Amino acid sequence: MTIQQCKYVLEIARTGSFSQAAKQLFVAQSSLSISVKSLEQELNIRIFERSGNGVYLTDDGAEFVRYAKQIVENEDFITCRYHNPQVQKKLYIATQHYDFIADIFANFVSTRTEESYQFSIKEIETYNVIREVELAYSDIGIIAIKDSDSEILKRYLSSKNIAFTPVLQAAPHVFLRTQHPMAGCELLHQADLKDYPYVSYEQGEHHSSFFTEEMMDPSNVRRRIEISDRATLMNLLMVTDAYTVGTGIMPSALNGGNIVSIPLDSEEYYVIGYLLNENRKVSPVAEKFITLLQETVKTYGGAE
Repeated sequence: MTIQQCKYVLEIARTGSFSQAAKQLFVAQSSLSISVKSLEQELNIRIFERSGNGVYLTDDGAEFVRYAKQIVENEDFITCRYHNPQVQKKLYIATQHYDFIADIFANFVSTRTEESYQFSIKEIETYNVIREVELAYSDIGIIAIKDSDSEILKRYLSSKNIAFTPVLQAAPHVFLRTQHPMAGCELLHQADLKDYPYVSYEQGEHHSSFFTEEMMDPSNVRRRIEISDRATLMNLLMVTDAYTVGTGIMPSALNGGNIVSIPLDSEEYYVIGYLLNENRKVSPVAEKFITLLQETVKTYGGAE
């Protein structure tokens, strides 16, 4: 199996036609067919079935496409990362969905004076943050660990040769809009929120409790909304009476002062920290970001 064969299969699946895929790929249709047939024989599966309206994926084909996408995306990632030898400074960060990390990243970029650099930040699910650091796709990972899940998650990280360094402890806070009926409260209890929609980040197939980003028991929630990005979260919070639970840290510049955070009555707390692959040397540019992260969170002194 080759990466080129994976690309062929993905294009056929996208277009639903061998002939259209051949045109897009600038190859002869016969060469495309031979290549796919060779792949099917090698893997001992049938990827496509033909019909009067074109071709469609078999069950095995649909499964193969998911893996092929990962292979091609990884090749693109490696090519992008190393194709330009003039780019000296590189930093790849994977993080859970935190406004203050985005703020710190922006401040970090604003201080760089190099003529060329390549920086990246991904906001993704907890499992994938860990996976990025484990596979060395990202130099730094940033997550929050709930106190109740601390031991089990630290053992999991240790099994992946990943070191977790705490930088901040924060109590859980409820985020909601300034016009929310509960916005004037100094302290909230879960019972106070039972009539309002609860917004949380979806974790895909890895939805164990220690991978969740919020400190709420969803079994006690009647209305629940799952989202995958901060923009959707902010829109929901600003135009509805929905709420979410987080660290309490949200730079006001990022929400226009329209969102408030109120302490949640809970004995649990978050420990926010960064992840490093123990088998990799930390680069100077990664060290500078970690220093800025540590210096910035000192100004929070806990949840705001």
